[in-house]
Formats: sequence, C-alpha cells, structure tokens
Amino acid sequence: MFRLTKLFAVATAGALLAVACGGGNNTTTSSFKGTKKVGYSGALSGQSQLYGHAISQGLKLGIDDINAKGGVNGYKLEPDIQDDTTDVAKAKDNTTQLILQDNVAVLFGPVTSAQCAATSPVAKQNKVITIAATCNSFQLTTEPDLLNPYWVSIVPNTYMEGNAAGNLVAKLGVKKIFIVSPKYLFGTSETNAFVASLKKAAPTASFTFNDPATWYVPFPTNPRWDATLTAIQGFGPDLVYSNIFAADQVNFVKQALLVNPQWFQKYPMTTLSSIDDFNALGASYPLGMHAYMRAPFFALSNSKMDDFVKRYHDKYNEYPSDWAVMDYDAIQVWAQAANKAGTFDSDKVLKQIVGHSFASLRGYSFTIRPGDQQANVGETVGTTADSAGKYPFPILKDYTNLKGDQLIMPVTLMTELQQGKCEKNGDPKTTDFANCPSWKT
Repeated sequence: MFRLTKLFAVATAGALLAVACGGGNNTTTSSFKGTKKVGYSGALSGQSQLYGHAISQGLKLGIDDINAKGGVNGYKLEPDIQDDTTDVAKAKDNTTQLILQDNVAVLFGPVTSAQCAATSPVAKQNKVITIAATCNSFQLTTEPDLLNPYWVSIVPNTYMEGNAAGNLVAKLGVKKIFIVSPKYLFGTSETNAFVASLKKAAPTASFTFNDPATWYVPFPTNPRWDATLTAIQGFGPDLVYSNIFAADQVNFVKQALLVNPQWFQKYPMTTLSSIDDFNALGASYPLGMHAYMRAPFFALSNSKMDDFVKRYHDKYNEYPSDWAVMDYDAIQVWAQAANKAGTFDSDKVLKQIVGHSFASLRGYSFTIRPGDQQANVGETVGTTADSAGKYPFPILKDYTNLKGDQLIMPVTLMTELQQGKCEKNGDPKTTDFANCPSWKT
C-alpha cells in the first residue's frame, strides 16, 4: 500500500511539474467545457491542392497552439476539414454541411475566389463568420451582390496585389507585354487591376498588349500549355505577365523549359507565386523571375515567424507556404476576438474584429478596416534567386516588403464600388474599380 501511494504521489507531482513547465498541452482535455468545430472546405485535391494542403496544416497548428493556451471561451477547438477538390459546387455543398450539420463556430475561406463567391452567401445567410486568407478578389467585399457583413479578409486583395504588380512592371521599362491569366473572378480581377495600375504608374508610356480576347485561359489549364506557349513565341514580348498558380503554374514552367531551356531568359515573366510553387519545382523554378508574393517567410523573418517556421517544419517536414502563414494568422484573429467577446455569437465576435488590430507572424500588426473589412496587409515583390543551399527552392533577392497602407484601396473608391457606381449599364457583375469616377479623375 505504501509503495502504491508513493508511486501515485510521484506520478501526480510529475504531471503537475509538466503542466507548470509547459510540457505538452497546458490544459488537459477534461478541463475544457466541450468542443467547438472550426470549418474549412478547401482544395486537398485537384488544381489547387498545393495551397489547400498548406492551409489545412497552418490551421491545424494554429488550433493546437490555441488549445494549448486553454482554447476559446473554455472550449477545445477541433478542425473540421473538407476536400472541395477545387470544385465550386463541391465547395458550396461542403460549406452547407459544415454549417448546418457540423455546426462549426467559424469558417476559413477556400482557395479560389470562385469558390468563395459561391460559399459566401451560404455563410451570410447563416450568420457564420468567414475569414479569407487565400481567395482575394476585391469584389468579394465591394461588389454589391456579393457583400457579406460576416466576411473578413486578411489577405492582400486583387486591387492591392494588382497594384503591386503594376508598379513593379512600370519600373522595368518594358513596352510589349503578353498577358495570360485564369478565366474566372480572381484572374480577371487581378489582371484588370494590373493593367489599370500599370497605365496609371507610367502614364506617358506606350504599351502594347496581346489581344485582350486572348488574355484568359480556361481554369484549370491542366495539363497542356502548347497553344499559349506558341502564342507567346509569335508575339515576342518584352515581358509575360501572369497570375496562373498552383498546378497550372507548375505545368506552364515545366513545358516552357522543354520548349526552350532559356525560355524565361528570352521571355522574362512577372507572376504571382508562393513557397508552394517554389517548392513544387525546386531547383527547376526559373531564376530571375519577377515575383509578387503574399507572405514568404524568408522575407519576413522575426522571432514569431522564425519560431513558427521551425515548429511547422518539425511537425510536417516541410517549410510553410504563404497560405500556411496567413491562415495561422486567421485562426488567431478569430480566437482572440471570440475570447475577448466571451461568446461564439457571430455579431458579438465581429465587433471585436472589425476596427481592431492584430499582431501577425508577418512582423507587423494589421487592422481590419470598417467598410470592406479588409486588413491592411502587405505584399512582397522581388526577383527569384538561388538560396545557396539554405532551402530546397529559390528565394527572392532585392525584395521589398510593401506596406498594406501603401496598397489598400482608398475609402472613396471602396464606397463607389459598394454603391454600384463602378458598373457598366447597371450590371453588378461588371463591377471594376477602373470604372469608378474617383479612379478616372
């Protein structure tokens, strides 16, 4: 009896010491009031699976960290992750299930803007907060028929990103530009922003583009790019601008290099990219590419980011992409707001999000602006270069971390868009900031 009592005492003391020293989770499962599900419907297969994979891992690590600190309002968070196969209809069905059957407390946005445009009305109808950290068309927060008071964006939207790309290209002194973008909301939105900002940044320059009727390719464009590659050769551009991504970008690069190993020296390219795209191609990813990126960890080094990168790599044996970084930030935003609100009621939690500032892995705090509920987050632009063995993929050299306040849409422009003043013939689906009175002046 004495021996058993002594062993029990030692075991109890050891358990208490582990909690005190932070070993394992700081809060045991039995101390939680219950469980609340966190919903994500994303591309775990299909064209965008590179991104969906990273998002799900970033969310899971974020949930682990939140639970280790006591969860949200005394409840343990549980990830509820569904594969939408990069399909819009599937994304909408998944979202309906997550809300009505699984009773998730919050949603995190899918990969593509087409999926988000389809799922946003479902979340709006059921008053479920959705935080978008990947899909980013500015129409999601400004187009009158898409407005959703429960939608929050902490990713640079297509206005911000298109402006970053347009100003980058304006400095390159190129004149002949070939555009290739995916034919859906994101591709058209960001391309229009790029062209409008390029012309405004270089008002005296004379640009020649390929026929606008050829700017957009079917999404996804798997697996062949022969027609586009032939068209680029025939046009002979000074630069190719593109916002193709994930499997489309990987296939485009591979096939271009097969046509000509010096393809990207002959036809320099400015493109949206991410760690996932870099990692998928590794040493084959072209060097000298002008890239704009949302949250590359190597360009945003700080103590919080460095700790996150190490723990993420230890857990998943890979480096975190931009999407993992931003969705980790996204779950932290919601958890902090819900804890401060002391409830899971969406309206009360939203009041602790909109107008408030949040620290991020990115080394700065961002604020969720009232009006469009868009965060003033930054963008990184630079040129791809060899990492000298530090990573199994390229990094950026001569990069600049643009500040969100430099990029975010002016309030006047945002208001004109939301009031329907930037449409053609009253059609809300033609909403474009380049049609706004304040932009024209």
